[in-house]
Amino acid sequence: MAVTEYKYLTPEQREHFLQHGWAKIPNAVKEEYLKAFTENVWIRLGYDPDDKSTWTSEKIHMPPWGAMCELLGGEDRVDPTLFESCGDSLIVNLGSDQWIDKVIEPKDLGNWHMFTHFLDSGEQGLTVIVLFNDIEPRAGGTYIAPDGIKNVVQWLYEHPEGANDMPQDPDGSRSICSIQKCKEFVELTGEAGDVILLHPFMPHSASKNHLRIPRFITNPPITLKEPLNLNRSDPADYSLVELKILRTLGVDSLPDWNITAPRRRFTPRTRAGKDAMIRAEVERMKAHALKTGDSVDSMHINGPVPYQVVVASG
Repeated sequence: MAVTEYKYLTPEQREHFLQHGWAKIPNAVKEEYLKAFTENVWIRLGYDPDDKSTWTSEKIHMPPWGAMCELLGGEDRVDPTLFESCGDSLIVNLGSDQWIDKVIEPKDLGNWHMFTHFLDSGEQGLTVIVLFNDIEPRAGGTYIAPDGIKNVVQWLYEHPEGANDMPQDPDGSRSICSIQKCKEFVELTGEAGDVILLHPFMPHSASKNHLRIPRFITNPPITLKEPLNLNRSDPADYSLVELKILRTLGVDSLPDWNITAPRRRFTPRTRAGKDAMIRAEVERMKAHALKTGDSVDSMHINGPVPYQVVVASG
């Protein structure tokens, strides 16, 4: 059932998403939940929060449900399995002294990416960024390139075989988003509890934390039960994510477009590394609990929870 009444997204947020491919939901996460997620983060990392010399890793990968569902056309279209299994995985950016006085142009960040497979893929319905602390400019916020969405949409439209990775041009730039051709870059800043929702084809990149103010975010995955439908019989049934794709292509529907390769399950390339980090974190938490008499509160207490990959069929 499509969304018939918007209860969470304002008209301004909906229009901003259709024009720019992203929306910010202020104060979407209550303070009590922010505290629960971050209260033991320094124990998990094994670092001293007051001694930057112990921050040996620069970046470490460690919920506003209603608004997400409205962007995707209704809760009945969303598979919550993967979202609910993401647990307390924080992405920590502590910065490094080498970046303090440097200025880096967004195009040169070198980590631009987005979810790609097919034009109608539902494996990643949205890219979600939850802020667990205030993020100032130059303090490690995510950069996005809103005008890069059109490059991604056009590439995937012209390649119904899809993409399992991001093809590169001879100069090394990502041809699927053509980041070197983008002119619009936005540094996502905000306050603790804000949630930023990006179209799945939004190019985005981690930035350098020049200020070395610890930055904590998480990216809970949002998966659809079925692929996006870019040829609905009733235009009122289109989700805002689907409408953004169609408007970018300048069409009302895509009746003759179909994928030409099979849909496949996938496991993120970073999974093995994250599992190793999880095991190390749990051991540090256990050691701390032995010293203090506290208990260990972790969904991974008996080992990393298997990554529950859900890929829509169709």
